[in-house]
Amino acid sequence: MGVLDQHPGIIFTGMSRMRVALLAVLGATAMALPTPAPASAAQARRTKPPAPPPLQLPASPLWGVTVDHVSGLKPMLSALATLPEPATVRVYFDVNEPASYYAAPVAAIAGTGQLMGELLDSSDEQAISVAAMRQRAESYVQALGGDVAIWEIGNEVNGNWTGDPAAVAEKLDAAYEVVAGAGGRTALTLYENDFAPEHCGDGEAEPTPLEYARSYVPASVAAGLDYVLLSYYPTQCDGVEPDAATVAGELQELHAIFPHALLGFGEVGLPRPAKRRTLSQARQIMQWAYSLNPQLPYYAGGYFWWYGAQDALRKRAPLREALAVAFEEESAALLGA
Repeated sequence: MGVLDQHPGIIFTGMSRMRVALLAVLGATAMALPTPAPASAAQARRTKPPAPPPLQLPASPLWGVTVDHVSGLKPMLSALATLPEPATVRVYFDVNEPASYYAAPVAAIAGTGQLMGELLDSSDEQAISVAAMRQRAESYVQALGGDVAIWEIGNEVNGNWTGDPAAVAEKLDAAYEVVAGAGGRTALTLYENDFAPEHCGDGEAEPTPLEYARSYVPASVAAGLDYVLLSYYPTQCDGVEPDAATVAGELQELHAIFPHALLGFGEVGLPRPAKRRTLSQARQIMQWAYSLNPQLPYYAGGYFWWYGAQDALRKRAPLREALAVAFEEESAALLGA
């Protein structure tokens, strides 16, 4: 996550009623790679980046939800089974936990649809070095690659709370090299702070998604990413819920930088789990997000409600029915179903 905690937890995502074929299994051990240079140097040494893959349009959108813990797994699995679409579940991997901690829960969750693994949350960004990030990616890919369909290699990387932007880019680059080298699919999440006047988030000092992408993301990473997603919290942006045309304009500019990636939202929600006094606001944000249709051929949906475990995937969760309705609204918006 990022701001206000500083982005709470983990995400689950879902897929369409026409299930997309399971993404390629990530089983190969990550190849040994040299310690990366700073992002600018990494760009310079890659004079001939690998040829990018052709743009793959989504046969079905991502119906996403995030979970920030894997305790209480049985109720989560039961809730996932009742959703109208197979979810893409985004799981937050705690920076302090080894990959083995997640092996059994990840295998169980992957059996319900597909799983996105968040290698490092933005709130943990400053707790790990570049070398440690590379080692972390290698161990997680080796241990969990068979069950993780998409690896989120960077989360809200342009947020001011993550530290020096060039250092963050080095970690992003290291994680990309490991995952891509093992044949895995990659996703990058950018903190969307430009939907309200005069910036939101931390203001003008914080780079926008476009500014960060142009200045810090290595060219080979930009060309090879499978997904580029936005993290957006309306309550941190003057309550603005941008319409489809505004979202489309932002994504079109990002598409020029990431021409071979599918675009969407990687995180939405409230900065805290929904309570009685915030329940109406939570339902409104969920309805706004999952019903968006920017009418772009490379739009993949997603959304990945951040507090999915607490808000929607436990017994008597306050947004359990709302998430099911949101999945249906996404189907109607993007598939005409």
